[in-house]
Amino acid sequence: MLYLRLTVLALLASLAISTPGLAQQPQGYNVPRTEHGHPDFQAVWATAFLTMLERPPGVQNLVVTPEQAQALGAMIRTKLPVLVDPQVQLDDVKQLTRVKGEYRTSFIVEPLDGRMPFTQAGSDLAARVSARNSKKFDNPEERPLGERCLESLGYAPMRTVPVFLPLQIVQTRDYVVIVNEGPAGPRLIHLTGQPPPDALRTVEGYSAGHWEGDTLVVETTHLLAADPARDTAGPRSIVLSPQTRITERFTRVSPAELFYQFTVEDRELYTQPWSGEFSLVRHDGPLYEYACHEGNYSLSNALLGERVKERDR
Repeated sequence: MLYLRLTVLALLASLAISTPGLAQQPQGYNVPRTEHGHPDFQAVWATAFLTMLERPPGVQNLVVTPEQAQALGAMIRTKLPVLVDPQVQLDDVKQLTRVKGEYRTSFIVEPLDGRMPFTQAGSDLAARVSARNSKKFDNPEERPLGERCLESLGYAPMRTVPVFLPLQIVQTRDYVVIVNEGPAGPRLIHLTGQPPPDALRTVEGYSAGHWEGDTLVVETTHLLAADPARDTAGPRSIVLSPQTRITERFTRVSPAELFYQFTVEDRELYTQPWSGEFSLVRHDGPLYEYACHEGNYSLSNALLGERVKERDR
């Protein structure tokens, strides 16, 4: 799985100007229902955009015009690493994300600056994660969970990378299942039942969902957080602890758009709850098996590459 480290150092001044809203709210859309009466999200949905979790330095506004979006997308593409996963080149994504018709410069909508509001403890932890990702190549256990096929971009809070990235949603009366075309297998959202004992924790956590009108609301707790990072397409990872609570909201706003929102709460790591959102677009193609362990050459190659560097020093 891709976990790209993108750094945008300078952006066009025009992106900092005031921009009118571009929202195109759907009119009178009736969400289809499953046989159990729940809003029907069952389909393959996908993302394919350059927008990152945090707003790039120098960009003030969340919403930009199409012309500004094109300019920002071109700037981000110039900052892509020289060595990058071939899928980035194959998919050749050029656009920012659109949410209900708006071009967005970040997922984060609160705080208004589009940045994660770390406490000192959170900032220190995020810095340790960044150092680990860039320097720790001695043992497999030191590498990020995504490289080890143990963490999914579909885990809460959901994230993306700048490639074509599909996922499939399947629903029953008691569960909503999210399957990414990526590592770690399906994510299970429980619509009935009680949470497990506090001692039973996993990388995924326990996701409990309920319906509020046409919106699926999901609360995720019971995070193991032995590895505290949820990697992103930006220079800073989301960091978690066993006390972190993540609330997500899924709303189908049109036949082809699934609106996704999330809020992360952790008083030790963040000065306030912070929220993000993006949209997924319906995809009529299939979802393919992602044989992460069987084809996971990147982990051994990364460790071998470090041994070669040590030999040549």
